[in-house]
Amino acid sequence: MTHPSGLQVGIGFDAAAHTADRGNARREFWKTIIARLDDHVEFVTLEDGFASTDGDGLDAILLANWLAPRSHNIGIIGGAPVNFLEPFHLSTAIATLDFVSEGRAGLLAQQYRSARATKAKQAIGALNGFPGIDTAALEQDGRDAIEVIQRLWDSWEDGTVIRDKKSHRFLDGSKLHYIDFEGAGFRVLGPSITPRPPQGKPVVAVTYRKGDEPSLAAAADVVFLGVDAADTAGAIATIHGSASLEAQAFIADIQIDVEKNPLAETVAQVGSIAASGVHGIRLILSDPKEQLERVVGELLPALKAASLIRDVAGGTLRSRFGLPAAGNRYAPAA
Repeated sequence: MTHPSGLQVGIGFDAAAHTADRGNARREFWKTIIARLDDHVEFVTLEDGFASTDGDGLDAILLANWLAPRSHNIGIIGGAPVNFLEPFHLSTAIATLDFVSEGRAGLLAQQYRSARATKAKQAIGALNGFPGIDTAALEQDGRDAIEVIQRLWDSWEDGTVIRDKKSHRFLDGSKLHYIDFEGAGFRVLGPSITPRPPQGKPVVAVTYRKGDEPSLAAAADVVFLGVDAADTAGAIATIHGSASLEAQAFIADIQIDVEKNPLAETVAQVGSIAASGVHGIRLILSDPKEQLERVVGELLPALKAASLIRDVAGGTLRSRFGLPAAGNRYAPAA
């Protein structure tokens, strides 16, 4: 499947690995990045550095909330290791990001495995054996965390905040809902302490790599495909076979090194990927400081000239990914 209007394009960053600077230098680095990309790509993803051995633990969602008011169009998808952080707090943080960005927010639900999962478990301390870090337990816990986060976004119906001075009521209590979720490893009663986000449900994204169990990707709105171009169509079919969602967007990851890879080679690679059924591409920069100007000034115009990428869209992040308006599972049927 090709896309006559072109693919959407975003940029992927590791929030910890690219911030060796401190204080004002760090703030200027990120301000420069977001300002340069704001009108040229549709989204950025910020990978969180929790329990990383080579980063400083910069909180990606905190960074996303700082960047959002310093941008005007770009979608911002903040990462978090959902197995090792409280889903209740993640839901409120992303809801806040959606308010700050006026509907341009998303959550990158990161999954840790093997040694990284062991290190993350050590970082949060002993919690009666929770979370389990075998593959099956991590997958189940990841699915449960996404389910809880989305239920909490639904726990406030639209119109819950009424500010009724006559009755001295700020909220309509009948539109607040307990989610009362109990999974294999935790229980959350709810409701959220944050009103329903502007998008209803901000975008939930997952990265899928070859050999991953597909159920977590099947629960996401957006799937970043960290697979070879030849494996892209097969990965989409595998995830589709496990999905119950009405719509999903598939975005191919492309590792960018403009110094080593000729421009024409990268354009040809994107052209090959465009025919595989994806909706967009995420360019992963190995060195943003060195690569940003080459990507914005040379690679993106070349992709545009080849009719491979579309004009940058506006609107909510959900609409850019072609996702339907978010319903509310707790609201009475119309």
